[in-house]
Amino acid sequence: MKFIEILQEHNIPHKTEGHKHCRPGWIQINCPFCGHRRNSYHMGYSLADGYCACWKCGWHPIVKVVAELLEVSFKEAALLTKTLLTEKTTHTKKTGKLVIPPGVIPLMDPHKQYLSKRGFDWTDLDENWEVEGIGIAPRYSWSIFIPIHYRGEVVSWTTRAIGKKQSRYCSASNKQESISHKDLLFGEDYCTHTIIVTEGPFDVFRIGPGAVATFGTAYSTSQVAKMIRFPRRYVCFDNEPEAQRRANALCDQLSVFDGDTFNITLNSKDAGDTSGKELASLRKLLE
Repeated sequence: MKFIEILQEHNIPHKTEGHKHCRPGWIQINCPFCGHRRNSYHMGYSLADGYCACWKCGWHPIVKVVAELLEVSFKEAALLTKTLLTEKTTHTKKTGKLVIPPGVIPLMDPHKQYLSKRGFDWTDLDENWEVEGIGIAPRYSWSIFIPIHYRGEVVSWTTRAIGKKQSRYCSASNKQESISHKDLLFGEDYCTHTIIVTEGPFDVFRIGPGAVATFGTAYSTSQVAKMIRFPRRYVCFDNEPEAQRRANALCDQLSVFDGDTFNITLNSKDAGDTSGKELASLRKLLE
């Protein structure tokens, strides 16, 4: 039984077209978890990858979604959804084993002070993005530890140094991640119809759900393949000339696919440091 047949058989409201949140290859439903208003259709089911994601509360396993929608046990939901695998096509696969670096601990005062100084609410980053800290450690000392999620699971990580004499970002090597971070878009679990493509996680933190990061301007073909699934795409790299050259090249590459692609040049150096009206304008694009 296909997912849409489950919805139809149980009279679950859904949309495949005719609503602002609808896009090709997705079925939109009302999220059963975050209590969002009815007929908002903020949760989408991907026909290609067989998973559900809500813009507000993120990724959810399909079995859990069906159990919640139909008010049945996980066992019953598993029986209903076991044939959904036949709807899937190719998707990002695990290639290794995740290894967390030593010294990762809850955020300490120096980490909190660094985040607050940059205008971030460290409690929000802790609760919603699961960031932690690294203090005195063999490597990555005095850094913000940023886990990278894919479908709700941590598959890789990156770090951001809080000192000025350290390399700013250090990411997991191929031997330390179960999926290469360059095959992923940071924040993609929280996206539905529109994305704002940025360079780094702190840009995503600033803008919020709907923004994604490529971990630098050197984007990969795998990341481009993920971007084209979204019908509206805004590229928002740093405002320096080299970053804008790469942003324009990415826009040219994306523009040959269905959907709309736009380049955004900020007055601020980057999205991670923007605020006020400029930040409000970026967030408005995601509504």
